[in-house]
Amino acid sequence: MTGFGDRIAAAVVARESQLLLGLDPPAAVAAEGRLASWCGALIDAAGPACVGVKLQLACFERGGAAGWQAFEAVAARAAADGLIVIADAKRGDVNVSAAAYADAFLRAPIDAMTVNPMLGADALAPMLRTATEGGRGLFALVRTSNPGAADLQDLRLADGRAWHVAVAEMVATLGAPSVGASGLSSLGAVVGATVPERVSALRDAMPHQVLLMPGVGAQGGSVGQLGPAFGGRAAGVLVPVSRSIATADDPATAAAGLRRDLWAAWRAVAPSSTP
Repeated sequence: MTGFGDRIAAAVVARESQLLLGLDPPAAVAAEGRLASWCGALIDAAGPACVGVKLQLACFERGGAAGWQAFEAVAARAAADGLIVIADAKRGDVNVSAAAYADAFLRAPIDAMTVNPMLGADALAPMLRTATEGGRGLFALVRTSNPGAADLQDLRLADGRAWHVAVAEMVATLGAPSVGASGLSSLGAVVGATVPERVSALRDAMPHQVLLMPGVGAQGGSVGQLGPAFGGRAAGVLVPVSRSIATADDPATAAAGLRRDLWAAWRAVAPSSTP
């Protein structure tokens, strides 16, 4: 079975895109029962410029049972269009509960989910096992894009390392067995595009991880600062963008521009031997 890292690598090259369509439907959309139609319209408009979609679970969960039904429908719709489907769930719990989360999310049509590594390696293990056995992936929170991330994630440990560096090293170790022919692991990492000063060190700590990098656009992150994150691979970076596409006068044009800018950022740092 093809591993998730290799699947991502092939999809990025085939579509010449590192852009993920972030689907974060507003509360009013959920209240009006328009979750599936709102997301479907964005997939129609922006999907051709994207390699995948990232569905923010909280925005669906607040719709109750109808929200869950919409989540399933939107995920299936995106998958039918050939898009990688990432559930932004940020789940993490003791191993028994982690196994249940894996069963809930790591199944068709979902390709990957975000996870919280706070409980340690034994809590990630059941989810990683399920992911790798099924050709799916995980993205562990390492250094997030929100301003408050510094409150804890930048704290220094007794050995002098920042907390987020220790997490990065754990992710690299856990992901090593699933590195495929592409050089990418099934276990990726969430690293905010809002902290470009952290990126080089985190890429050095995680040479085989796909970096899921939120924060471009509304949060202030810049495509032009992502160069060191690629790590010599086109699929080394995936960038989810929601508001800058959803609120644009023309979402299709906005997505196409972001896709073009991301591909140009990759080409600017691509090894000379890359076709």
